[in-house]
Amino acid sequence: MDFNILEHLFDAVLVIDKDRRVIYANSSAKGLIGDAKEGESCKGLFSICSHCPMSYVEEEREGLQVYDARIRNGKHVCWSMTPLFEKGDFVGVIEVFRDVSNVVSCILEAERQKAYKEAIFNSIVEAILVLDTQGYVVEHNQIAKRMLCREEEENLTGKYIKELVNLDLEELPPEGERADVYINTPCGKQKASVLLSPMQSGFGYIVSLYVVNEVAVCGFGEEMIITKSSAFQKVIDLARACAEHDVNVLIEGETGTGKSLLAKYIHNLSPRRAGPFVKINCAAIPDHLLEAELFGYMRGAFTGAVRDKPGKVELAEGGTLFLDEIGDMPLHLQAKILHLVQEKEFERLGDTKVRRANVRIISSTNKNLRELIKKGLFREDLYYRLGVVKLQVPPLRERKEDIPLLINHFLEKYSKAYSRKIKGVSSEAMKLLLSYHFPGNVRELENVIERAIITCKGSVINVEDLQLEFQEQVPQKEEDREKIRQVLEQTGWNKSLAAKVLGMHRTTLWRKMKELGL
Repeated sequence: MDFNILEHLFDAVLVIDKDRRVIYANSSAKGLIGDAKEGESCKGLFSICSHCPMSYVEEEREGLQVYDARIRNGKHVCWSMTPLFEKGDFVGVIEVFRDVSNVVSCILEAERQKAYKEAIFNSIVEAILVLDTQGYVVEHNQIAKRMLCREEEENLTGKYIKELVNLDLEELPPEGERADVYINTPCGKQKASVLLSPMQSGFGYIVSLYVVNEVAVCGFGEEMIITKSSAFQKVIDLARACAEHDVNVLIEGETGTGKSLLAKYIHNLSPRRAGPFVKINCAAIPDHLLEAELFGYMRGAFTGAVRDKPGKVELAEGGTLFLDEIGDMPLHLQAKILHLVQEKEFERLGDTKVRRANVRIISSTNKNLRELIKKGLFREDLYYRLGVVKLQVPPLRERKEDIPLLINHFLEKYSKAYSRKIKGVSSEAMKLLLSYHFPGNVRELENVIERAIITCKGSVINVEDLQLEFQEQVPQKEEDREKIRQVLEQTGWNKSLAAKVLGMHRTTLWRKMKELGL
């Protein structure tokens, strides 16, 4: 067989007989390998020789290709082996290869550059989204998932920007101008600083954003927690930290401070957010019905039980059970709640079957549970079981810096609801609201603003549009005065230390001392 026709091919060619000896090497092969002498064994010429595929090629009567093999001098080659037949009999193989060292070098360099880019990309503290011209994500850094409250395993690539932040490409700030906007994520409505930068050659855009924490805005739909109070932000930070861990949480605070909303916030940040959030108000249900509502009952368990009915515990399976106003729960039922918390099991009324419960328990109270324990009205062991993490929601009078923010939120909410064009609150009305004690806390402020929007005759809410009950403030002022005086005495009248103990800013403490005559 004459192989000279292969002599001047650009590709290197070796012809190997079935005894694995070189019977021909063209000039390109000799130039690459150097020591490919005809008549000698081909063993060791290529890295693939350690698992020589000639037997496979002979058996299958078909060729194969390896895109990155190495020759003795370390060069990378793209290599193929094709069976050679003479009168139908297998007589050897033809090996064709080409130097691809430069290509491999470029690939390795590209991989290095990609690794460097990813390292830099993921070291940036802002969320980075690379969008195509239509607004679809083509790349993102890891922090984008956390900042946009997405699961670690979720792939954001291919998602439209509105799916992630509830804003269209056109609704983002103008190109090159950083601005604060509100975005909606699975963690709720949040204020974010956003910069939209166009890429060169019109390939798309880069969106960089970070959540602005100086005013905490978190919640879902129209229900939001809004605060710039450092004390309340610490509560929210603690709620956020414990949300991902399946621990029981006890939320304490006065009526109307937003305990239920904080419980929902924890649930929606937790791994159980896909499950139900089931609330039961322990103060609103008569004692003799509360157990049935909680644990369910079987048919015939009591008069009127005409069918089996699951309780709130079963309805909350896989999610969160919120025990609102736990301080009002009767003592005999507290033992069953303790068993549920400890053993994660319960029985329906009228049933002997023990059922397992896969629920997280969050409870709240507006009462002093320590005082109830002293009076024998609340179990101490249940108190510690429910309060693995305790959150104390500050009353509105201790975070008056939030009042203007909340007023603006309620103005927007109820102006839209009642189709009223209310521009704002007059300075006199704002002063009055800031001086008011709000015994009903945020709920009372919301009701005041809602009523004012309905009754307001103009476009601005004035003093006469506000309905406040000042007569209820005197006892509370005395209580605050006594509380602050005790802390000041304990800290040796060190105002900075007392402010830290009370969870308020030093200037807020100074103002309160002046108001209360301390």
